[in-house]
Amino acid sequence: MALQDTYDVRLIDPVIGAEIYGMDLSRPVSAAEQEEIRAMLADRIVIVFKHQDNVSPQEFVDFARSFGTDLEIHELERYRHPQVPEIFVISNIVEDGKPIGAPKVGLNWHVDHYHRTKPALYTFLHGREIPNTGGHTTYANGYAAYDDLPDTMKERIAALSGRHSRVRMYRQLFPNATDAEIQEQQALNPDILHPLVRTNPQNGRKALYLGGEAGSTIDGLPDEEANALFRELLSWLTKPEYRYEHHWAPGDIIMSEQRGSIHRATEWDEVGQRRLIYRATVFDDHRPF
Repeated sequence: MALQDTYDVRLIDPVIGAEIYGMDLSRPVSAAEQEEIRAMLADRIVIVFKHQDNVSPQEFVDFARSFGTDLEIHELERYRHPQVPEIFVISNIVEDGKPIGAPKVGLNWHVDHYHRTKPALYTFLHGREIPNTGGHTTYANGYAAYDDLPDTMKERIAALSGRHSRVRMYRQLFPNATDAEIQEQQALNPDILHPLVRTNPQNGRKALYLGGEAGSTIDGLPDEEANALFRELLSWLTKPEYRYEHHWAPGDIIMSEQRGSIHRATEWDEVGQRRLIYRATVFDDHRPF
């Protein structure tokens, strides 16, 4: 039975996004539902599961694990959920004089964990406390953007790779990281190359795969040309017709496909408004090709 026959499924935009009402993610998702969700994500990039207030941190991770067993446990222990280490806490909340999560995360365009040999496959976000204004999350569909590229650009970038630097990105995302933590990142995560045009093995579709504007450039070109081409492709990928900006409601769970997308958060009043988002990440089982 199709998801549309059981739940209220609403497409958000012609090329990106879907909302599902009535699915209870505190309960196991069937194998058939998992396959439909995977197929929908390979086309729509992002699914918003509405009204998931009753989902516990462990149930949230259990839902993520049903789509892959290799889950992130973030290297910065202080930003992990204290009972469920697979949850990375994104928050500006301070308790007992200490931040409970990472406040400055995702404020530039990026694909999650693009610096890894096997990057993120799916990212899951659970909105727990939401500010009155700002703090939105915007996604762009790399499949649709690639489809619309001029043939001359497709030919130009077909054999090119992105060069991704974890250390360069890390300094921007975690300004409070110690020198020792930076050195550890340099040792653990040397620069890595991934194709600019990534093929989804699920359906054969090609997508722009840019990594992140904080840590990526294009390999094999002079710096000025590489940076100019990267900015041109990023500007194309993030045009309004390929984007969806999610305005959070408490309880929303977002699942996004990372093979063919890019996303970013927007600013909010960090002094006057609390924001608490849980994140779980499932890694891919092979490197991009």
